[in-house]
Amino acid sequence: MDFLVFPDHPVAARLAAGLPRTPATHTVAHPSGRPWIVGHWRREELVTARVGPRCAMLLGTTSATPDDLTHLLHRLRDLDGLAELRHELPGSFFLLACTGAEIRSRGSLSAVRRLHRTVLGGITIVGNRPQDLAALARAAAAAGLPGAPRTGTVDEEALAAHLLAPGAPLPLAQRTPWRAVHAVPPDRCAAHDPAGRYRELRWWRPPEPELPLPDATEAVREALSAAVHARTKRATLSADLTGGLDSTSICFLAAREGTELITTGWEGRDPADDDPLWSAHSAYRLSLVRRAGRHLSLPYTDAPTWYTPPEHPGDTDPAGPLAAVRDAARLVHQAHLVAAFGSRMHLTGVGGDELFAPRPLALNSLARGDLRTAVQLARRARRIAPQSLPATVRTLLGGRSYPRWLAAGADRIAPGARRRPGGADWEEMPAMPPWAHPDAVATVRRLLREAAAAAPEPFDPLRAQHEVAAAAVRAGERVRGIDALTSGCGVTYEAPFLDDAVIEAALAVGLADRVPGGGKPVLAAAMRGTVPGPVLGRGRRRAHSAELHAGLRRNRRALAALCEDSKLAALGLIRPEALRPVLTSLQPDTGALRPLDPTLAAEFWLRALPPPQAYDALPSPAARLSAPAAENG
Repeated sequence: MDFLVFPDHPVAARLAAGLPRTPATHTVAHPSGRPWIVGHWRREELVTARVGPRCAMLLGTTSATPDDLTHLLHRLRDLDGLAELRHELPGSFFLLACTGAEIRSRGSLSAVRRLHRTVLGGITIVGNRPQDLAALARAAAAAGLPGAPRTGTVDEEALAAHLLAPGAPLPLAQRTPWRAVHAVPPDRCAAHDPAGRYRELRWWRPPEPELPLPDATEAVREALSAAVHARTKRATLSADLTGGLDSTSICFLAAREGTELITTGWEGRDPADDDPLWSAHSAYRLSLVRRAGRHLSLPYTDAPTWYTPPEHPGDTDPAGPLAAVRDAARLVHQAHLVAAFGSRMHLTGVGGDELFAPRPLALNSLARGDLRTAVQLARRARRIAPQSLPATVRTLLGGRSYPRWLAAGADRIAPGARRRPGGADWEEMPAMPPWAHPDAVATVRRLLREAAAAAPEPFDPLRAQHEVAAAAVRAGERVRGIDALTSGCGVTYEAPFLDDAVIEAALAVGLADRVPGGGKPVLAAAMRGTVPGPVLGRGRRRAHSAELHAGLRRNRRALAALCEDSKLAALGLIRPEALRPVLTSLQPDTGALRPLDPTLAAEFWLRALPPPQAYDALPSPAARLSAPAAENG
């Protein structure tokens, strides 16, 4: 699916007119006749309704029908009321709406469905794929339309921020690797007025974390059930069944529907890894309740290892560096397998950890309103996971404003810096890799200070709420990137946990029920009676360090060869002589390998770009993107 959204403006009409068309190209017009939306999507990805001058489109995955959407439009007083529709439209989708020439466009809270924007000829164009906006910008520049210098070319500063591990703070993460192409924050919608003027409006704020556990578990159960149901309209569906609570919950909810379910579980390389045992146990229990399906146990030796380089340079996400770079080849292998059994959509449990794993920041936020309860729960947490008294005090009372935290981070990103967990940070403060070029480190420090000076707002004044929302966004970026890979195999990749309604249900849980204490108590309570009892109480899973080391050993030569002609080095972002020893020597501490993924992702992404001559002459997106003609509708 790809689309561009144009305001009702003569310049926009000129831009849209330059897009090459194919039989699969869809165009939705403004009342004036000028193009509003131009793109490609399958018939099953679209739900649309029109009531008088109001029109709304859902592009993505939802159980809503045109009648449902029509009913909601009848109740709508103006486009500001669109924010309330999220409670009645399950699934993951883009919402595009207009009243006359006034437009609103928004994606999902998790950024699985993310909008981007750029300014061309003095107007703002919105689209779901930054590479398409970059291509449109280059075509506009070739046609003589004014725009920011080098709009649509590679942004070296944004790539420097992409080297941060485990990831850039949200203000920097809004920048794409394409110059002057920016992500629309997930809590904002893109708005065009009838004159074509653009602004971003905040449409969402986290709910208050005050639901008692019984009410919260019921809300989580209903939201997650609806999210899975929205994806079971297909005759055949596949899903991860790793043995953990997250994927097992998704599978048992899907098994209650009428679709054929294919589950997959990887065999472990480490004999001490008990994931395969739990996966097999859950598969057996699942076979007792589902109508049809099978379980595929995927041998480690029959699949690509971790860190297998892309088979073809283009086997990556054109939008930007791929968060799932280490297991990308395995995910493509899995997609081919489930496609052979008829699956066209694969479900994952990604998002369960981000939403339901207890975190110390819940104590920090709880202390703001109920210090006595926070202290009592902190004492209990210290018995379960010993922590020094000063660290506990920092967790309860520490912290600074979000802009000041960002500014302080500029001095803490020294290459190879080891972070001291404080329990009061808004997000996990990243560090630059030891092989980062000093100029790249200086650039990222400047970007952080500039971001802090702009006084950005967090998702919520409570750190616990912001942290969960930010973690959901990062998980959504991972899922969106994987979907870009697996869709090439004919299989979409979806995460029900990351639907808006599930995120809101998780954020509404009272803070006292979200403090560290082992397991995922809220999710376990919500899934009681649906998921087998032993899985509900399963403890922490093992880290897959055996897979990590085996993958590096197998691919050491190919990865080390990247240092010989590194694209990142050519841009002055890394020092290959510092990276090569990490790739060619034994690294007993897996923490030393943590910064490797963002670097490899950026390197593979750069290598996938066309040569400079072809790159400068790329046509506009619709010439490159096509769907099967039979799916045009």
